[in-house]
Amino acid sequence: MIPLDKVKVQQRFGKNAGNYQQEAAVQKMICEELYQEILLVNQHFENSFEIGCGCGFLTEQLEKHIAHKNTVNDLHKNCTYHLLDDYPQLSFLEGDAEKIMFPENNDLVVSSSAFQWMENLNGLIKKINHSLSMDGLFAFSTFGKKNYQQIKKITGSGLLYHDLNHWITLLEDNNFEVIKSWEWTKDLWFNSATDVLKHIKKTGVNGMQQTKEVWNKKRLAAFNVSYNHFSENNQVPLTYHPLFIIAKKK
Repeated sequence: MIPLDKVKVQQRFGKNAGNYQQEAAVQKMICEELYQEILLVNQHFENSFEIGCGCGFLTEQLEKHIAHKNTVNDLHKNCTYHLLDDYPQLSFLEGDAEKIMFPENNDLVVSSSAFQWMENLNGLIKKINHSLSMDGLFAFSTFGKKNYQQIKKITGSGLLYHDLNHWITLLEDNNFEVIKSWEWTKDLWFNSATDVLKHIKKTGVNGMQQTKEVWNKKRLAAFNVSYNHFSENNQVPLTYHPLFIIAKKK
């Protein structure tokens, strides 16, 4: 597997932050669902830390439940669009979550649609556990093995996605008690494979690992032909497969 170039990831998200607000309907749906489930466990937190806040779908909903300090993180400020202007009380921590120091004594750590970009998950989970106060809550969403499955079947490349059991085991091995876990899949439908690629680009994600192949006319035409094997009623699907977990530090 070719390593992720997180500089390029940051550049893509920064460039498309404005489009993300309109195009990332599934990611917004995921944030809303995660938020509602967090409230079923607890509605009041003193200190919160969010990894990969993006333009703030989850941040905006949780902000009113944080009494003291709400720290948010992303690779660069340009990934956050207008979030930091709209919520100046937020404390912003810039950088790669796998490399930076986390704030401590949080009673809530959250993340939505970000962990698929992480490479050392065990190290990340250890850092999160250390940043939480006793009985602190860790709530997150990421993506499962069926995510963007059409892209992976055609190109043979893609991000490394894990199943729910992998995540549960990882958490339990790192001093977490899993309170709730669940998953679902949703297909978005497009008129062509080219439209699928446009959608992915507008959300700042290329859906594939780094590759030296260029999207020239010949490759794009072949991609469209291959993608049409998935077509139904003259439309083609793109599968999203979110995973959700809420866990408590032991």
